[in-house]
Amino acid sequence: MKTGNLLYLLILIGLTLTSCGKKGSVLTERIQYDVTITSPERDLEWWVQNLDNNKRVDLVKAVMEAARSGKYKVYDVMTNQELTPEEIEKRGMRRELMTLQRDYPPYEQFDTLVVNKIELSDISRMRFLEEWYLNEDNGKVTKKVLAMCPMLESYTESGELRGHLPLFWISYEKRFPLANK
Repeated sequence: MKTGNLLYLLILIGLTLTSCGKKGSVLTERIQYDVTITSPERDLEWWVQNLDNNKRVDLVKAVMEAARSGKYKVYDVMTNQELTPEEIEKRGMRRELMTLQRDYPPYEQFDTLVVNKIELSDISRMRFLEEWYLNEDNGKVTKKVLAMCPMLESYTESGELRGHLPLFWISYEKRFPLANK
């Protein structure tokens, strides 16, 4: 998919996610939760905690390219400080310290830093920061996406899933909702 098409897709997603409108009273100004977009459970229906592969790839690619484009502000998940383009690019690389063993006697162990480019398939969750509204007339809840955070799978040396590492927040608001007031 071309970059222009990806930006169009991101804008369309943003409009779709934010076009719910502010109908009703504010239920919460901020709520944060993680959504699994690639289910590790093979026994579940395909749509449970899962996006169709092509749509998942399009979403992840659009979010990552939007973060790199400079069109939206991007923030560190721990400090909520804005990231520079160079810092965002570094987040696209996976750095892991690994202990390896030499293949010749006396078979000593040694530490080495392995640097790999993050693949889109490594991102299997998205963290959302949203506003929710309640329409008391019909009980309908609408949501406005304020920011999204792609989350990277993290594995142990033996290949077991350790958890998910949040990469950064991409904010769709002029003022990042988690920034210090």
